[in-house]
Amino acid sequence: MSNPGPELFKAMLAFQATNPSVAKGGYNPHFKSHYITLEDLTAVARGCNAHGLVFYQYLDGGADGSDFCVTTVAHAESGQYVEARVRLLYGKVNPQGQGSATTFARRYGLGTLFALCETEDDDAIKAMESTGRRMQKNEHTNKSEWAAPPQDEGRDNVPFDSGVGAEQSSHHPSWEQGRKLFHEKLSRLDVDYYEVAAWMESKNNPRPSGMNEKQRQQLADRLCTTDGLHQFLNWKEER
Repeated sequence: MSNPGPELFKAMLAFQATNPSVAKGGYNPHFKSHYITLEDLTAVARGCNAHGLVFYQYLDGGADGSDFCVTTVAHAESGQYVEARVRLLYGKVNPQGQGSATTFARRYGLGTLFALCETEDDDAIKAMESTGRRMQKNEHTNKSEWAAPPQDEGRDNVPFDSGVGAEQSSHHPSWEQGRKLFHEKLSRLDVDYYEVAAWMESKNNPRPSGMNEKQRQQLADRLCTTDGLHQFLNWKEER
């Protein structure tokens, strides 16, 4: 539930005009990668106070028994506000699992409302390479451009969890038609596509976009089971 208005939007505009950005202050030794911490994100978000904005976060329950983290950004003078509700997905049902899920939800809610993201930008190179494309020089124009991904014709009959095919990250021909349906299935589970893709790659499997229709269905069916969803959530918590 939100109650936005012009005063809130004016203050948000003033804050965004300062071009706030968040550096990746955290480091994951397992994946040897940097990430945004909640502390870094909160420190930058506090810059909104100078423009009459305040934010706060609390835990709430849903009608179906689900737990949510609610992030609110409000204009102090007018009382106008916007909210973001992020469902808590527990990798483990214990205090550690709850703390991990809460931290994750707080980061996503706060980053979403303030449109805060990483300072690093690779000009979509990683996104393009994930489709199997590589930069190469065009012999006719003598200019560098993205080459079409290689075709992988022998993958249709390989089970998605066989550990075969992760090195081939090109989109399967069925992906364009199956993309919307697969994203809808993940949305109903409150699961992020890119996290599922990273999970598959960590198991040496192709990303969902590189799977055929049958393989994607197998993956979706597994995530719909308690055991399958817990496997994914445990991986996400421990990475």
